[in-house]
Amino acid sequence: AGGGSHRRATAHHAHPHHAPLDDIVHDIHQHQKLDCPDEVYSCNGLTPLGLEYICDPLPVLGSSLRRLVTPSSGNTKNGNGLVQKGKRTAVMESAALIAARLNLASLEYRIAGGGTSDKLQEVLTILESALEDCHAASKIIESLGESCKTKFSTVFCLLKAVVYSNIGAVKYRLKKVRESMTSFEAARAALEDDHDRPIEFHHYSEPHDDNRFPPRSYLLLVVRLNLSRVSLRLNQSDDAEKYCDLISEDSKPHRRNSNRLRNNSSLLQGGGGHRGFRRSNSFSAASSALETSIAAYEHDIDRRLKWLSSVAEHYIAGLIHEAKGEANDYKEACHHYNRLLSLARTKLDHRHAYIVALLERRGAVLFEQRKLPCSMLSYLACLKILEHQQSTGSNAFDEADLSRVLYGIARVLHDKEEYHDALHMYQRALACQRALAADAGRPSLDVITTLCNISRVHHLAGEIDASLAANREVLELALVLVGGKNEHPFLIHRLKVEGNILVEAGRLEDAMKTFVEAARRCSEDGRDRMITAMMGGGGGGSSSQEDADAGDSSVLSIRSASALAQINFIHPAAPAA
Repeated sequence: AGGGSHRRATAHHAHPHHAPLDDIVHDIHQHQKLDCPDEVYSCNGLTPLGLEYICDPLPVLGSSLRRLVTPSSGNTKNGNGLVQKGKRTAVMESAALIAARLNLASLEYRIAGGGTSDKLQEVLTILESALEDCHAASKIIESLGESCKTKFSTVFCLLKAVVYSNIGAVKYRLKKVRESMTSFEAARAALEDDHDRPIEFHHYSEPHDDNRFPPRSYLLLVVRLNLSRVSLRLNQSDDAEKYCDLISEDSKPHRRNSNRLRNNSSLLQGGGGHRGFRRSNSFSAASSALETSIAAYEHDIDRRLKWLSSVAEHYIAGLIHEAKGEANDYKEACHHYNRLLSLARTKLDHRHAYIVALLERRGAVLFEQRKLPCSMLSYLACLKILEHQQSTGSNAFDEADLSRVLYGIARVLHDKEEYHDALHMYQRALACQRALAADAGRPSLDVITTLCNISRVHHLAGEIDASLAANREVLELALVLVGGKNEHPFLIHRLKVEGNILVEAGRLEDAMKTFVEAARRCSEDGRDRMITAMMGGGGGGSSSQEDADAGDSSVLSIRSASALAQINFIHPAAPAA
């Protein structure tokens, strides 16, 4: 209906030069996403909390872009002028193409959903093509005059920052963490090269132009937040704190207001434009809608700036404290997570992905503080949201999210000595982890860890055969994971665990064979220590239960040594053990 009224209106204003531009702009308004996205907070939670993918629709075609790269005066009659004009046109087309690729990548990113998938690789391919266009255009810009070079550099520095930042976010989600750090560093360098020069659209704007380009202050905050998240993943807590401090400094009211005034200067000064251009009714309606969208976009950017500042202040700070691993740090981390959780519940849906992320981290911290009932409640709230999202077909979560929460619940039940329920949750987590490992095509450390705990729970429940079967699978998977190195310490440790279980079950013949195999894999020094320990020598150790992930205890070692000491003279394999 809109398109039909538009064609009727342009029939009354059939100016041969103006009608095509009217049609082009109307089509852009119809097909390009001009309204503000509903998902203010990182594409409705598709991006992990603490990371940001810039999904803003960028202006592809309009007089602002064309006039920005076209000189208002100058001689283009001679050969050199024609060459320069051709280069400027090539740069303008490159800018439009890069913006179009970024818009396409944003749509593909939303379709890809949460977690890791092949569709994310398609997004990365599009972004890398946009990056190649940026490099090609930069070479042309270097050959232009100084005034044009300044204008172009401002536009392309911001475009490159968006491209690099989005490439980093996608690579992070594809588990290419170090490569993502390189991309984020390049995005930061592009913004620093910009030297805070605004894009002066206001000299060239017409009422129908879509000039909603992300402001530099927003892009800089996004890049710094991404850098802090990746720094934490690489165990560089000091760098993460440094970036958070920069975000906090820029988020102070006087800095935020100065940035807002600078970014909005174009709206305060207004636009000139070609007043003689005759517009159709549908064209005027689209222009009015666009003005409303631009105002809403500025409000949207302001909301995002505040939210991302809060994420840096509380979520990233909480992760930093949690990584330190001290009692006071766990308390601080829990405080930060609760602060952001309270804020998120006022701004987001109660089943939002970021609510799940915060509940999960809080549950982990409470577990470390040994507040097991509170930790359980936090994890169960996560599980309820995840199961609801699965039932509605949401693509914000994947098997990895579910497996982490199930494993967290199982650990709490394990430590509460509710072994039957713990085993059930471990089995559910293991099913998810096996599916992820099958997709990856290689053994998973998560699968091995869960199997260690399953073996431990079966052992504590007196189910010896099930415990041994789980431990045997651990040995098989771990051998593949370490590249077939039989002498790896973890493999030797798991053989000792198996021997201890066999001794407790009274299967001494099998136990001795297992200990012999463990001793053969040890180095000379390790073999001596092992024999000394098993003969009852060596220093005393604690008799308390070790971490559930280890799957062994010194109590079992003492029992095994005592049992073997009684039979070492009559058993032919005893000396070797």
